[in-house]
Amino acid sequence: MKRLLCAAVFLLLFCTGCGKAPLHRAASVTELPLTEIPSEPPAESFPETVPELIPETDAPAETEATKPPETEATPAKAPAIVLTDADGSGTEYTFVYAGEAFQAFYTPDNWKIINSYRITDAAAMLEICEALNAEHTIHSADYTAWRTPEDMAYEWEQHNLAYQMLADDSPWKESARDVDINPEDQGKSLYELYQSRIQ
Repeated sequence: MKRLLCAAVFLLLFCTGCGKAPLHRAASVTELPLTEIPSEPPAESFPETVPELIPETDAPAETEATKPPETEATPAKAPAIVLTDADGSGTEYTFVYAGEAFQAFYTPDNWKIINSYRITDAAAMLEICEALNAEHTIHSADYTAWRTPEDMAYEWEQHNLAYQMLADDSPWKESARDVDINPEDQGKSLYELYQSRIQ
């Protein structure tokens, strides 16, 4: 206790002798009895292990529910439409779409697809027209160029629309079941096809 008191007096004299103001907390050192200063910190105040620091991120924590599924093989694209020359003459063809066999007949500047109304998927129609066009081309309406698979598929779509709109007792319903892709009907809308049939 004497040592503590001497140290406080020394500091007070030393600071005053230097021309500086005495430390404002120096006297408070003597106010606290030595018995109240713990010699060692309590054991429970420090954890035995220090937790690992995990860097913060903006991404949410990954849980079983949020984990992406295991990568699976991407299903292969359905095979392209394959035309088969049924009789070897280059006029009667078959192809399979959605497990069903279809017939397509070629005569100069005309492809006729039997029961074409049963195929309504635009991508499949285009793919079939590409296969037909690769086998035999058809002239355009002005006979100076060739029809494209895209405009052949458009004509097919118009025939399908006609089939859907015609009443079952319509005399044209039966003929609308099959599409005839030819130069004369290139680019015609449903209305234009109708007009050309009633003239």
